[in-house]
Amino acid sequence: MIKIISFKEGLKYFKFLIGGGLSLLIGLGITYIFTEFFGLWHMLSLAIAIVIEALFLFWYHSVITFRKKGRFWLFIVVVLFISDLNWILVYIASVTWNFNYLLSIIIVAGMVSILNFLINRWLVFKK
Repeated sequence: MIKIISFKEGLKYFKFLIGGGLSLLIGLGITYIFTEFFGLWHMLSLAIAIVIEALFLFWYHSVITFRKKGRFWLFIVVVLFISDLNWILVYIASVTWNFNYLLSIIIVAGMVSILNFLINRWLVFKK
């Protein structure tokens, strides 16, 4: 039988998802506040939220998920790549397909989480 993922890697991914979930809540809150209370376009609010989420996530993954200091600038490059992908997919879902912007953010976050984990594990926090 071929082992697809070890228990240890599964646990790391679970921790990664917890951090991502916390980051998502932070991002949703920031996006909502800047959109609804300050009147910014939801895509600009999302961009602001992504910057704050990136700082939180680097700390979280360094301390909790991977338990090692990662390469911050490489992490930023990965975050920019994932964020661009995220931003484009949220734009398509919310503007082109007219989905609710908060629902779009949640759906897209779930879609890109595995890719994000693999890139971070292999590049940013590698052994």
